[in-house]
Amino acid sequence: MSLNLDLLSNKFNKKFTSFKKIYDGFDNNISILTDEDNVKYVYRESLRDKPIEDMLFEKNFSEYLLQNNIPVRRVLYMGTETLLEFCDGKSCQHDQITNMMAFNAGKILAKFHTVSKNFNVPPLPERKIESELLRAISIKDKLENTYINGKEFIDTVEKLLKSNFLHESSTCIIHNDFRIQNVLFNGEEISAILDFDWSCMGNSLKDLAHALVEWSFPDGGKFNSEIFKNFFKGYCACIPNIDLNALKYWIAFSCISDTATYLCDTINDVPAGGKILSWMYSKYLSLRDQDITKLTEQ
Repeated sequence: MSLNLDLLSNKFNKKFTSFKKIYDGFDNNISILTDEDNVKYVYRESLRDKPIEDMLFEKNFSEYLLQNNIPVRRVLYMGTETLLEFCDGKSCQHDQITNMMAFNAGKILAKFHTVSKNFNVPPLPERKIESELLRAISIKDKLENTYINGKEFIDTVEKLLKSNFLHESSTCIIHNDFRIQNVLFNGEEISAILDFDWSCMGNSLKDLAHALVEWSFPDGGKFNSEIFKNFFKGYCACIPNIDLNALKYWIAFSCISDTATYLCDTINDVPAGGKILSWMYSKYLSLRDQDITKLTEQ
């Protein structure tokens, strides 16, 4: 789909001369705009209605992170159509990630958590980390009747929701979607953290667990224990003494939470009688029997 550069030029009070689409997704479309002085900008068009509170949070939080030396894109104009500063760097695929890149990613996530604990500028995100599990519980009967392993899935959801780990401290603003696709690299160094659409208050170990799974276990691919270990090592370089039992819990929580999102979004499109087919559920089944001590040994 083409962009109307004249309309965008008037909207943002800049003379844009060209654009390049770089991402079409379910939540956002993203393009690179170039102006008459050959300055580049990131243009993001939201495909879902975003409350004004979420927009204000993203702008305030991004400014706060920049002030504390966490690399993010500065928001120049916020709305359903957002203009952000361009920064050099490239996104990578799983097979391009080195151990040092994983180490640096873990380190920057730990710094992010250290900084975000002190951010308290309203409005803060209303999203709760357990919201996707509660969505699954709200259609419990439908999930159990649709999937032959639906009851097993719901039993796992209920067990996670009852755990004391869910209500323990270490609360801060978490990124909540720290995947490879949401990080830009210059060489092996991180040049920017992207996308705060899923950010919320939560346990920092949930963020770490989700990142460990996403970085080390590509969809449809094989688990890479070395990437897992190096990401964890980078994180511990800034925040040591991680509770491994808690981390094991949050790994399961993260996989099941993402599975719940997928199942709830697609429940009306699948015939009854099949098994749950979700990359994250497959990762959960694979990782639940892993020895967390061996995976995190330094």
